[in-house]
Amino acid sequence: MNEPLLTAARRAISAGFLGLGLFMGMWGVMVPLRSADLGLSELMISAFLLIIGLSLCAAIFLVTRVKALQDDGQLIRFAGPVYAGGFTVCLVTSSLPVFFAAGIVTGLAAGFLDAGLNSQSSQWEQKARKRSMSGFHALFSLGMLLGAGLVTWLLSSGHDPAVGIIICAVLYGGYIVTNRSWVAAAAPTDNADGPKLKANLRLSLSVILFLGGCILFCSLIEGGVIDWSALHLNRALLLPASEAGHAVLFFSVAMTLARFIGDRLAACIAPHLILAVPLVIAGSLLGIAVITAHVSLLIWAYIFVGLALANAFPIIISEAGRAAGEQPLREISVIVGFAYFGLISGPALLGLLAHYLGLDATILAIAIIAFILGVASFTMPRFVVRVNGPTNLVNRR
Repeated sequence: MNEPLLTAARRAISAGFLGLGLFMGMWGVMVPLRSADLGLSELMISAFLLIIGLSLCAAIFLVTRVKALQDDGQLIRFAGPVYAGGFTVCLVTSSLPVFFAAGIVTGLAAGFLDAGLNSQSSQWEQKARKRSMSGFHALFSLGMLLGAGLVTWLLSSGHDPAVGIIICAVLYGGYIVTNRSWVAAAAPTDNADGPKLKANLRLSLSVILFLGGCILFCSLIEGGVIDWSALHLNRALLLPASEAGHAVLFFSVAMTLARFIGDRLAACIAPHLILAVPLVIAGSLLGIAVITAHVSLLIWAYIFVGLALANAFPIIISEAGRAAGEQPLREISVIVGFAYFGLISGPALLGLLAHYLGLDATILAIAIIAFILGVASFTMPRFVVRVNGPTNLVNRR
């Protein structure tokens, strides 16, 4: 692809990630309001989140099995407006059955959109011959902050957030469905060496399990911090609710800022070290903070966890995409599926810990998982080896 086409594709992928995060940020702020409007109990909210999570996993399964869904450009154009529309219905409807039905549709669309955008990002990196995955994911994080900020501003100023949400959905859905600037996948090879080449580019089981396991536990840690950090500060350390929420805010800001410099770091530092070193430090710091019950140290620990996790997802997806070759949608979808499993199982497992052992045990478990994951990340070169320079990866046989 020439430079103008690459620039246009980068703009389209960036907008895709920004919108993907935008509506998730809106949802996070709207949960209390939706709960009150629809009379949702904690159990009903958990059921709704589980439905979305299972729908996400179903979407990943379909992408890896249904050939018609493996054109990522077409997949994005279909899923983008459905995702925006589905989330809008979830955020504005007054009907409980419609709310849950829209959750199923939204989960499926989010899975399709996420897989397609990550595949496009990987192909863009290969065409442009430079790392940009962290930058793309930084826009997802920025979108979450913008979505949360927009709804917070609308609510605090007395405006109906439904109008703003609908406008965002129309603009985002319209942009995605009319955009034609996606990276074109390489045509399949029909010569005699084609099957052999394709086999060499597929990820081995060991690579899938290692990268998938890493991204699963990263998702579990991220979800754990978002779901339990503020509650721990409020109930275990008796901080006011308004101050306890600072943990999630600082965590999110740290993650967003770190992603904007992630590609530069990956260009000069081995990717596995970008994962391993910060995770070991963050896990150690968080563990010490929990044991000492030091509030300021806990806040700083969550900032370090945000810095540590910021580039984990982008780097793992980027490594998987390079190992898979120029048509990485199926392989990336499998890796993303591990992340969704972590998002589904994490809150439930940590919730059981909180119920039976207390909130201190929950946060300590997050710290231990982060530390172990950091140590395990040092072994990444044993599973994924480098050839032809620092950014071209293939699977070890």
